[in-house]
Amino acid sequence: MNFKKVASFIALTFIWSWTLWILGLQHLEDGITAESIDTFLIYFFAGVYGPSLSSIIITLLFDGFSNTWKLCKKLFMFKAAWWIYVLILVLPLVFVAIGLLLYQWFFGSVGDFKFAAVAFIPIVLWSGFYAGPLGEELGWRGFLLAEFQTQFSNLKSAIVIGIIWFCWHIPLFWAPFGTLVSGKSLHLFPILTYLVLLVGLSIIITWMVVHSRGSVWIAILFHLSINAGLLLLFFPEIGPNFKTIHLLSTAGVWIFAGYLIYQRGLNLPLR
Repeated sequence: MNFKKVASFIALTFIWSWTLWILGLQHLEDGITAESIDTFLIYFFAGVYGPSLSSIIITLLFDGFSNTWKLCKKLFMFKAAWWIYVLILVLPLVFVAIGLLLYQWFFGSVGDFKFAAVAFIPIVLWSGFYAGPLGEELGWRGFLLAEFQTQFSNLKSAIVIGIIWFCWHIPLFWAPFGTLVSGKSLHLFPILTYLVLLVGLSIIITWMVVHSRGSVWIAILFHLSINAGLLLLFFPEIGPNFKTIHLLSTAGVWIFAGYLIYQRGLNLPLR
């Protein structure tokens, strides 16, 4: 692992994203209005692309154009086992279903199931595609994972990336949206749960990427599927409590992540 290269990527990613997000938050200091939110959104989306843009810049500086092109080609590695594509759809549905059950048991009713919400699925997927996964995954799973794998096991790499991924989101804790702890008073337990969730998701995404020979496309799709929380669309009465349900889905995420670790990743070489 080229420590200087990795450190440069992490530094540039955090400087890029944190600077833009902090500048965006300044526009919300006098209150949340339609105008201030529109301005914040510009800074938010620009900051989201920190990991992917930084990976391109750092690879170009350290390894030249040919290796930068190799990195970008990971975005177009569509070929993967059929079961990976099935899991990309099914796993997030199962995780959210577990979150819904836990919410029903401990917090209250999730409301009636509304099938008509199926019409909103294309809109949610399209808006979610460029709102996070596309801006992040070339950096996290395309660049950083490949660097860590030269020195660490896949499992250790996934855990460290999960922690970095969590820390990168920190300025958005004070934003009205952007993380599962945004838009409300900050408390230690939800923040720690969010950390545990991201580490678990990092393990699962790493497993998928390794089994698809480094495909960033697969990472983007799974990230999108997780963020979309499509099952929640069919329970509109949940409203703003969707964040709580996503946090509760951490239980399902770690059931699966724990299974991967216990089973050695279904032949994934977690050394």
